[in-house]
Amino acid sequence: MSVAEIDSEARQNIVETEPQFVPSTHCVVIMEQPPLMGDEPPPQWRVSVTLTLRDKALGKGAVLADLPTVIVGPLIHKRQVVAIAKYPSPVDRWSFRFESDAGRATARVWLHPGTSPVTECGLFVVQHGWKE
Repeated sequence: MSVAEIDSEARQNIVETEPQFVPSTHCVVIMEQPPLMGDEPPPQWRVSVTLTLRDKALGKGAVLADLPTVIVGPLIHKRQVVAIAKYPSPVDRWSFRFESDAGRATARVWLHPGTSPVTECGLFVVQHGWKE
């Protein structure tokens, strides 16, 4: 598992899986947001991911591929699963990027890679919230 602090005002917010936890076919993204100050609206985060693939069918070297960007949030729990990335073959490294339009948004991010039979490919938001 990888963990990192992200800050919307930083130049880059990239969190990558650690080499000892790969290859994997999925990666769960967990985020924790500190309490908001004053009346600031809760931020939404744009999350994108680049996969590092090593497959003989793709050539000798590593191949980088991006999955479509998703929007997660606002977070409603202190710590919650926000997204899961899936790819139907082993991924050497998951590199997630985080951006927010909020004035100053910070969060802690955990990446939890794993291996399971995968029939889908993409970055999927895990919905949270009250349904009426």
